[in-house]
Amino acid sequence: MLLLGGLGVGLWLGQERIIGLFVAAINRQLRTTVRVGHFDLSWWQEFPRVSVSLYAVRLQGSLPQDTTALARLQAIHCAFNAWDVLGGRYSIRTVTLQRGAVNIRRNQAGEFNYLILRPDSASTEPMRFAVEQMRLQDVTLRYADSTLRQAYTVQAYDVKASVEGNDQQLQLRAAGPMQVAGLRLGPDTYFRNQDLLLSTVLRVDRARQMLTIEPSSLRIGEATYAVQGTVGWAGPLQLDVRAEGQNTDLPGLLALLPRRLQRPLAAYRSGGQVYFRSAVKGELSARHNPRVDVQFGCRDASFYHPDTEQRIEHVFLTGSFHNGRLATARTAELRLQDVRGRLGNRPFSGSLRYTNLRDPDIALRVAAELNVADVLRFHPVAAVQAAGGSVRLKGELKGKLRAFRQNPARAALSATGDMQLRGVSLRLRRYLAVPLTRLSGELLLRRNDVAVTNLSGRLGRSDFQLNGLFHNALAWALLPRQPLHVEADATARYVDADELLRAMKAPAGKAGAVTRAGGLPLPAGVDLAVNAHIERLRFRRLRARAIRGTVNLRNQLLTCPQLTVRAAGGEATLRGTVDARRPELLKVSAVTSCRQLRLDSLFYVFEDFGQDFIRYRQLRGQLTGTAEADVYLNAQLEPLPDRLEAEVRGSIRHGELLDFAPAQRLSMLASREQLRHLRFDELTNTLYVQSRTVYIPEMEIRSNVRRAAVIRLTGTHTFDQQMDYHLTIPLLPGLRRPAFDVAAGGVVTRSGPEVRLRVWGSEDNFRVGPERARPDASQGRTATAATTAAATTAAPSPTTAPAPVPARPRSWQAPAPKPKKPAQPQPGEYFEF
Repeated sequence: MLLLGGLGVGLWLGQERIIGLFVAAINRQLRTTVRVGHFDLSWWQEFPRVSVSLYAVRLQGSLPQDTTALARLQAIHCAFNAWDVLGGRYSIRTVTLQRGAVNIRRNQAGEFNYLILRPDSASTEPMRFAVEQMRLQDVTLRYADSTLRQAYTVQAYDVKASVEGNDQQLQLRAAGPMQVAGLRLGPDTYFRNQDLLLSTVLRVDRARQMLTIEPSSLRIGEATYAVQGTVGWAGPLQLDVRAEGQNTDLPGLLALLPRRLQRPLAAYRSGGQVYFRSAVKGELSARHNPRVDVQFGCRDASFYHPDTEQRIEHVFLTGSFHNGRLATARTAELRLQDVRGRLGNRPFSGSLRYTNLRDPDIALRVAAELNVADVLRFHPVAAVQAAGGSVRLKGELKGKLRAFRQNPARAALSATGDMQLRGVSLRLRRYLAVPLTRLSGELLLRRNDVAVTNLSGRLGRSDFQLNGLFHNALAWALLPRQPLHVEADATARYVDADELLRAMKAPAGKAGAVTRAGGLPLPAGVDLAVNAHIERLRFRRLRARAIRGTVNLRNQLLTCPQLTVRAAGGEATLRGTVDARRPELLKVSAVTSCRQLRLDSLFYVFEDFGQDFIRYRQLRGQLTGTAEADVYLNAQLEPLPDRLEAEVRGSIRHGELLDFAPAQRLSMLASREQLRHLRFDELTNTLYVQSRTVYIPEMEIRSNVRRAAVIRLTGTHTFDQQMDYHLTIPLLPGLRRPAFDVAAGGVVTRSGPEVRLRVWGSEDNFRVGPERARPDASQGRTATAATTAAATTAAPSPTTAPAPVPARPRSWQAPAPKPKKPAQPQPGEYFEF
């Protein structure tokens, strides 16, 4: 006890001398400066070891222009044996680094910043460094190499290392828990945030500048990775390192890879035997890469998604990767061979060869019989809400991918395969608001084209069957902005156009929410030439049958050369175009002809054309005629009446007018019972629609009213439901005799005494009265009298014809509309007629 006490007193009394010797030894050993907050000497905590402690230490690196410190530590403890004090010699045997960071750097010239030690001092020095053991406690180790674009960051929690050897040969043993924050190689970071248990033996040959890694192990979770090899830095970095995984699984292997590689498979788990072996050998520098060889695979393994518990079982795989004899991306090759397994008790197999990462050359073979629901449970797709049915797939793909991307039509890409669908159903979350069900048929892939044979299914309540050829289908599916040309025959027994348009205009969003889309969604890069046959079609009130025709689509311009349809008790033929190149302004140009369409059905289908003046319940008859129209619609597919122009030429046979309010005002001509049910002979006229107004030229109406057997009518009706009709009713139709009328261009019938009436006002508030001067300047008509009587003349003889009498224009007669001419668009508008 007296000896120990005396030793302690001696150390306490001599601590100034010991610290001074320690500072002198540091100055002799180091080439760079060290800044220390304060020193301390401790001998009682780990007696018989005495330690000199440095606090708030900053050690500068050996690169003169480097401003980053080599080390920043809260404390460094350097220990020696207390009994050395009696001999007057102090040998530092252990060094402990606590709570800080060590930064090792290599600049663009290949110089390191850790060359801070001078040659060892002579053995006669009273204090020298003979470190046999090191300890790192909560120390971050960083390595950055500017020439190779590499950076490593490791957090050592409590790593113990022992050092043996001399100045030229060192052997380092290290063991302890660590965390790898990341090993960055170029743009990718490996081993991100991985906890590991290190056990390694390293031998350093300073003369040969060689590091030898004896068989060492890194334990990450349940997996153990064995590593051994050599690293030489005499000149460019030379690597000869081998690694092998034991007890590995899919999540453990994926965790070591960069996020861009692990993200698609990060959620999956594995069982069974998964293995890999790798070797890296050669020069690693800015100009050269080492040779990399990796063998991997699995034997009777299983992979599953933890959320759905869907498994791929009995998986066998043999794979390899190497970067070729030149160790470059152009000579690299990835192979997957003898791939086989079962998904949902259905088999699949295949192989893959992928060479030349710069200009990829691929050879893929796949054969599978899959249940679509099992596939989506194993690999969920965000856009697909539910799916079912079965798919049988077999195909091969060989060729250059870059050439295919640059010119798919001429690329030497060999693609063959076929896919058979049986009862496939899909419900998408956003892109289509109605489900696709009962999808069956066959698809044949030949190079870049896909042939569709008897592909049938249901889209909501609608059904379809398709046969055709999809040109450039592979490029359109795999590459952006590629065109697709379709030649097909499509048939359907029933089409619900209301449901399909709602699905196209308002795709389902989150929780079934509906958001409106602008315009008619016609794809810009798709060309169609489809022969269509629809047995029944429903659109709003329309119930159409036997729809046949051809539909073409090119550059968002939809054309229909000929389309026939049976509806409203008759038949109609349509040809026209739909221009959807501007979503905010959709243009429809159509020429329609119809035969024996029932008027009441026609008005019912078109919802009385948006007016209440005359309803479908008040009309009977059969319409035959033609119509030409230019219609514009906005982004919500609503018509723009200001831009509508149309010309309608037609005749109505066996017409009837029931309970028509203006007719009830003509009680001076017939009884109310007759006026409630008016019957007409054939009516023929041409109507014009322009500037929100319907123009009705003069026409004769022959009715069942005896006193008004012949009525002449003309007038206008605006889209604001303002009407202005003029009627001429002969009082003595039996006294009519012919007269020559120049305005009519020939012999016409001139009436005797007649009554002229006017119907004007709105649908809800209209008046019927005798024709007279109209002071209403707001309607743009001059105030003239309407009391002219028709002059009667003698009938012309066969040999001498009387001189033609110029027809005097009637003031009440509505002027015939001028022929259509190109409309002048306003600034910012786009339309033409």
